[in-house]
Amino acid sequence: MKKRPSNPIKDIDNVLNIQDYLLANSQREQEGLRNYVLFVVGITTGFRAGDLVKLQVRDVKEAIRSGEFLILEGKKKNAKNIREKNRKPRSAEILPAVAKILRDYIKDKQDYDYMFPSRKGGPIGVQAVSNILKDAGEYFGLRNISAHSMRKTYAYKIFRDNVNFHIISDWFNHNKTDEKERNNVKIMSC
Repeated sequence: MKKRPSNPIKDIDNVLNIQDYLLANSQREQEGLRNYVLFVVGITTGFRAGDLVKLQVRDVKEAIRSGEFLILEGKKKNAKNIREKNRKPRSAEILPAVAKILRDYIKDKQDYDYMFPSRKGGPIGVQAVSNILKDAGEYFGLRNISAHSMRKTYAYKIFRDNVNFHIISDWFNHNKTDEKERNNVKIMSC
């Protein structure tokens, strides 16, 4: 079966509904809070889920202190075709409301703790994040929602705010903007 591309969550009411759903629909209170915080960070920074799940509390404390996340994205770090001088971390501002959510979430955690732990220890996996968001999306009648939908939701919002597509492509480290531009503009303008 062919894997379907994930969709952004375009409607603010659906974003808010999913946030509420993630908080309320978990077998354990801490998991619901974890899922909610991960979703909020994902849709407000646009980082890949694979990079977010690896964050530790010390990383978030530094980000709050500096007012921005500064992450060398794993896809860029591990790519063979990127010159060393172009391997720069991407930054994303932390909104004041998100900083408060993060401060409340980490207040009883140790610096070495993963921000988004799994039940088995270590960080939650990207597939688990996709499954959680897929269930939340389906509850509200949304199709093809996955971990990557957080990144697409962020991109959709800044695209709607009239940020130049080439700037967005640069932020997301997309090199082949011509092909992606045709596809993404078609998707985002729906």
